[in-house]
Amino acid sequence: MARRTKEEAAKTRARILASALSLFAKRGYDRTTFNDIAARLKLTKGAVYWHFESKQALLVALLDEMLAKFRRQIIELLPNGESFDGLSFPVVADMMVRNAVQIIGDAKGTAFFLLVHEQIKWADASMAQVRDDLIKNERFGPWAAFRTAVRNDVRCGRVRAGVDAVQVASVCMAMWDGLVHTRIAHFLQCDLEDTLRKSYEAVWNSIKVAGD
Repeated sequence: MARRTKEEAAKTRARILASALSLFAKRGYDRTTFNDIAARLKLTKGAVYWHFESKQALLVALLDEMLAKFRRQIIELLPNGESFDGLSFPVVADMMVRNAVQIIGDAKGTAFFLLVHEQIKWADASMAQVRDDLIKNERFGPWAAFRTAVRNDVRCGRVRAGVDAVQVASVCMAMWDGLVHTRIAHFLQCDLEDTLRKSYEAVWNSIKVAGD
């Protein structure tokens, strides 16, 4: 009985997260309430509060879910037994290209992208803690993967000494965000995968050791 109750609670939590993601993406984070989320699932507001103490806690859970998926994808690309110290720029770039293609082909992935980029007022003081956690990449997201990869490449002699890993990571993520967003909005006039690969190839050629 206890196991069944635990499984049911996990399923309800997953349903709440899915409902929240859909409503946040459509209505906006600020305009969505726990009542809206509960009504969509035919639950009470108290049932939602039982799983999440606040709307911000629910948002953090959504972010953690997506970042955990990203970490699993990154780990699958690493040789057996290697830590993130085994990351290299080409590996992360390839992962991000494939991730972009997956996002535009998956309704949930697209909804999450739009939520993060269009439906949250990150500049508001109420979002300061969540924003700071993401900027610092305490959960090891894509930006941190690029930064770690470049630092690894510098240490191993694949990238020129003195290359700013933070700057490269920021440029790579700006390119990724911009191209994916443009593709979702149907404004990209060329193939997303090919354009991203060529963009990252240009970055790699600008930082790698000559002849590598």
